[in-house]
Amino acid sequence: MKHIFSFLFVFCLINTSFAQKTPLNNDKSWYVPDYTTVQLAGNIGFLSTGIGYEIFDDVWYAELLYGFVPPSISDADAIHLITIKNTFPIFTKDLGNNYSISPIAGLGFTYDVGPNTFTTLPSRFPAGYYVPNAFHFTVFVGGKLHKEFANATTFKGVDLYFELGTVDSYLWTLITTNEFTLSDAFSTAIGVNLYF
Repeated sequence: MKHIFSFLFVFCLINTSFAQKTPLNNDKSWYVPDYTTVQLAGNIGFLSTGIGYEIFDDVWYAELLYGFVPPSISDADAIHLITIKNTFPIFTKDLGNNYSISPIAGLGFTYDVGPNTFTTLPSRFPAGYYVPNAFHFTVFVGGKLHKEFANATTFKGVDLYFELGTVDSYLWTLITTNEFTLSDAFSTAIGVNLYF
């Protein structure tokens, strides 16, 4: 449990250090999220949800997400994941009528709090044979379509996005063994961001 609080503390520290007011949210305090997000798949849970902050005006988006994989999908115990996800729009193309499109790239840091993972090597394993498996890095590329709502009071805009990504351990297995194919190592995700 102390790892979860450390993880959340680092996320808050990063956001309070870099967050600034954005055009969409120029009347909000620094700690109020700029948007909420829901994502399906993408190596951070079958379904993930959380909050996000736009940092440096359309340059960096940082999110804190909780992901869940039910036992029916994981073929074992339920999996609970906490992720800090960082998304970087490569450029933004205005399409008119308050629509824009952006190719995106990003990386995340995930902590698996499930019963089958560990942050330090349990005594039942031989020393040096296994490595802790509770933390993972994810990388992804994709695209997003943004719609800004003119004169809106509740939601200022919405993103629809898709991603193609992988996890460090999948990528390592793909490179070092013949056990994985490209389709095993990479997965897709779709998601929605709702801006306040």
